[in-house]
Amino acid sequence: NFVQPLFPASHFPLPHWSIFDHGFLHRLDVPSSGLVLCGITMEGYYSLRLQLNTYRLEREYLVLCLGPVPPALRKIELGIASAGDAKNKSIGHELGRRAETHMQATAHLWDDDLLRNARSCLAIKIRTGRRHQIRTHMVHCGHPTVC
Repeated sequence: NFVQPLFPASHFPLPHWSIFDHGFLHRLDVPSSGLVLCGITMEGYYSLRLQLNTYRLEREYLVLCLGPVPPALRKIELGIASAGDAKNKSIGHELGRRAETHMQATAHLWDDDLLRNARSCLAIKIRTGRRHQIRTHMVHCGHPTVC
């Protein structure tokens, strides 16, 4: 309902049509406070749909994680599956849905107790958008996320 008042049906009918989910294509970072992807014209809607379906829509994140991430760790390809009956928890599993994460360590943070309290700042791009993908992939490679 929050989009419809912004776009009058006389000029932008798509947000008023339920057959096209009111123009909504994707909620990025569900269930966090992520972006909502919405088309307000048919041309925009199908352009965004094409970008989503062909992985041309890029999602970039800045992530702080535990431990010194080695520069050689650049890509994680590991399927992601639901953890048992818990639909809101994910695990890395080769039989899970395909997921791909690209990363680059941009900084390492150290304190007096070098290895125990080391942190790494990563620039991350996800090709796929699975539930808890970044969190799951980082746990799998031994560097759980801090934020």
